[in-house]
Amino acid sequence: MITMKKPFLPVVLLCIFLFTVQFSFAEPHDSHPNIPICAVYFTGIGCPHCAKIEPFVKDLLEEYPNLVLIKYEIYQQQQNAPILDTYISTYGIQPGIPLIIFNKETYLRGDSPILRGMKKTINSMESNPCPLIDGLSISFNELDCDTMPGRPEILIGKNKTVGGGSCEEISQELTIVRILGLAAVDAINPCALAVLALMLIAILTYNPEKRRKILLAGLAFTLSIFIMYIIYGLVIIKFFQLVQFLTGIRLWLYKILGLAAIVLGILNIRDFFKYKPGRFATEMPLMLRPKVKKIISKVTSPKGAFVAGIFVTLFLLPCTIGPYIIAGGILSALEILKTLPWLLIYNFVFVLPMIIITFIVYLGFTTVESVSGWKDKNIRWLHLIAGIIMFLLGLAMLMGWV
Repeated sequence: MITMKKPFLPVVLLCIFLFTVQFSFAEPHDSHPNIPICAVYFTGIGCPHCAKIEPFVKDLLEEYPNLVLIKYEIYQQQQNAPILDTYISTYGIQPGIPLIIFNKETYLRGDSPILRGMKKTINSMESNPCPLIDGLSISFNELDCDTMPGRPEILIGKNKTVGGGSCEEISQELTIVRILGLAAVDAINPCALAVLALMLIAILTYNPEKRRKILLAGLAFTLSIFIMYIIYGLVIIKFFQLVQFLTGIRLWLYKILGLAAIVLGILNIRDFFKYKPGRFATEMPLMLRPKVKKIISKVTSPKGAFVAGIFVTLFLLPCTIGPYIIAGGILSALEILKTLPWLLIYNFVFVLPMIIITFIVYLGFTTVESVSGWKDKNIRWLHLIAGIIMFLLGLAMLMGWV
C-alpha cells in the first residue's frame, strides 16, 4: 500500500486551486468583459436556414462572454413579425431571416453570411450599443425590456455580469404559467386520486394497525409515479423534437397544442354536464380498471407499493397524458437537459395531492374511504375545474396571449 505524508494533501489542493483560478480568468475573447456587444437577432422556429445557425449562435455565446443578442422569434411569436418589418424598413435591409443587426452599417442576413462573418464582426468591435426599432441605440445596461416592443428574449454570453433588462424573466414567467396550469389539471385528475385510494386501502387491509406503513407505502407509490412520469416526459419531448426536425411541423406546433388543449377542456366540461365513467382522455378506460385493481390488491409493503406504482403508470397514461403531451410540446423548444427543471416542477405539482392525501390519512385527519367518497361525490366538479383551466389555457395559446 502506498502512503503519503500529511503535508502532501494541502500542496495538492493549493495546486488545484491555482490551476482553477488561472483558467477561470483565461478567456480568449474577454478583453472587455463588462462592455457588452449587443445586436438584434431575428429567427423563426421551422426555418431551415435558422436551424442551421442555431448551434453556431449557442457556441458564440459561450466563446464571447460579453455578447448579447436580443432575440425575436417570428413564427411562433406572431406579434414579433411586425417588429422585423419595422427594423427592415428603418435600417434599410432586404427582407429575410436569419438576420442579426448590430447597427445601420453592420448587419448579417442569411445562414452563410452569419456563419462566415459573425466572428469577424464581433472581433472588430470593443463594444456595441443595442440597435432600437426607431434607428437609435442604447447601452444594454440601460435597456428596459418592459418597454420593448413584441416579445423578445435576451441571450447573454456566459459572463452573467453584463446586466440588462427583464426579458428573460418575462419569458420564464409565461412558461411557468403554462406549465403550472397544465400540471394543475393533471393533479386534480380523478383517476390518479382513485388509484392512490385503492393502493392505501390495500395497505390498510394487510396492516390495519401499522400507520407508519401507510405513510411509507403512500410515499413510495408516489415516488415511483413521479420518477416514471419524468421518464415519460423526456420521451415525449424527444419525440416532439424529432418530429419537428424531420417535418418542419414546429411552425404550427404551438397552435396545434393550443387547439388540443381547447378540445381536452371541452371534453372535461362535457363530463360535468353529462358524466360517464371511463371516457377516453378524461378518465381511465373501464377495461383497464380490473387490471389496476389486481396489481394493487397484491401490495402489502412500501417496496411493493413502489413496484406497483411503476406498472400502474402505464394504466394512468390514457387519462393523464393529454395535458402532459401539451406540456411536452411546449418544452420541446428547449434543449433536453434544460427541460428537466420544468419536468420536476410539473410532476411535483402532479403528485402533490397524492402526498397530501397520504399524510392526512397517516395523521388520522380522515380515512381512505372518506377520501374516495369525496372524490366520487365531487368527480363532476373536478372535471369542470380541469376543463375550464384547459380551455382558457388553450385559448390563450391559440390567440398568442401566452
